[in-house]
Amino acid sequence: MPYTHLTAFERYHVELCRRNGFSIRAIARELKRSPSTISREVNRNANRRVRYRAVQAQQRYAAARKR
Repeated sequence: MPYTHLTAFERYHVELCRRNGFSIRAIARELKRSPSTISREVNRNANRRVRYRAVQAQQRYAAARKR
């Protein structure tokens, strides 16, 4: 199975699910992704003060792609 980056829609879905208390595994099942993919995404783009934000995650992704 080829590797694909999360889309902006998937990031938004992750944010909504995390706000509603879904587990990493439940989100992964809904998006048909590996739980480790979702876990890495949340850990990479969340901080202590503010939880995971899809818009910020997408901006960081876009900036990294430019480099």
